[in-house]
Amino acid sequence: MKSILDETIELSSDLISINSVNPTFGGIGEKEKSIYIKNKLKEYRYMYSIKNCEIIEYNSVDSDGIERPNIVSKYDFGKKDTLTIISHMDIVPEGDLSLWNSNPFKAEIKDGIIYGRGSEDNHKGIVSSFLLLKMIFEEKIDPKYNLNLIFVADEEDGSKYGLSYLVNNFEDELFGSKDLIIVPDFGMPEGEFIEIAEKNILWIKFKITGKQCHGSVPENGINADLIAFSFGKGLYDKLYGKYTGINPIFNPAFSTFEPTILKNNIENINTIPGYVELNFDCRIIPKYDPKEILNDIENYIEVFKNEIEKHILHFDISEKENISITYEILKLEKAEETKKDSEVVKKLGSAIKNVLNKEPILCGMGGGTVAAFLREKEYNTAVWGIGDETAHQPNEHVKIENLIKMAEVYLDILK
Repeated sequence: MKSILDETIELSSDLISINSVNPTFGGIGEKEKSIYIKNKLKEYRYMYSIKNCEIIEYNSVDSDGIERPNIVSKYDFGKKDTLTIISHMDIVPEGDLSLWNSNPFKAEIKDGIIYGRGSEDNHKGIVSSFLLLKMIFEEKIDPKYNLNLIFVADEEDGSKYGLSYLVNNFEDELFGSKDLIIVPDFGMPEGEFIEIAEKNILWIKFKITGKQCHGSVPENGINADLIAFSFGKGLYDKLYGKYTGINPIFNPAFSTFEPTILKNNIENINTIPGYVELNFDCRIIPKYDPKEILNDIENYIEVFKNEIEKHILHFDISEKENISITYEILKLEKAEETKKDSEVVKKLGSAIKNVLNKEPILCGMGGGTVAAFLREKEYNTAVWGIGDETAHQPNEHVKIENLIKMAEVYLDILK
């Protein structure tokens, strides 16, 4: 049998070498990584002579015809309830290679740290799940719970073909009301934080139409850039000015309304654009309903259009009625909170004390995880892990010892 350290390094290195960038970002998807995981699960089943084990595929196909795999490995220990651990297989692109100190798709190990794209997000979930199996069967424990290990696709782009697909189509097969569900897709360096709440997420794209013209004669057109600049700043001020509530469980404790992508339809400097797209990323504390914010946005659009002269000095007044500001909702997730006294929070907190010798701290975050789909269905779900917050960054990395500690925390819950 390999040592726990050798197993950790091998698993992490193998996963890093498999490019599973989400197809939305130009990648090939999770298929190869899913084959590796499925074969590794079968290898463990054979190596440890595991009985009462099912490995099930719940594959979907996306709008481009790409297969999006989801794998569920069930271990029936004859118990009433189940510990479920959910990890995701897709990763984000490597970005600017000049910012990396090593090949992002070849594991680099230095000073007990493993570097590579996906090493933290979310290989730490996948690796620690396998290490948990190793610990269970090599230590020959009798777990208190059955165990489900779920490996999903599409987390980095909304989970339509991943956990959302599973919850919407196979909920009764996969989840029980008393299950302890952990999503290892978050983590602070010492591992004491348990995320029990996420902000509502609203991603919205504004489509702004003016009138294209030559840059030297602005009075012959309507500058969509200027509309976007003024509209974006005005909406920014309006939303931040109204939704000022604080919830200290989150960091930051307030709602955020940030313009992000801005692009128009021209490529040359001497043309005034007639069309612009402006995106906002809104992370809203749960006390506010996103529908109320959308209503405020619609009202602001009408007010802004009626006061267009305040924002543009020179434009074709005859075309004023043709100015258009519409929007498309790219993502809308209404968040629910996991109960602080739920079984999963209590058991995970106790394990953190026992294994890490840390006092658990409950928190919320603005980023979204697959826990949102389960919380919406009233499943108490804890998001937890140990990491240095390098997800999506150049030189993404994770400490090897922390992958082992994560598995030890899961094991403590099962003991």
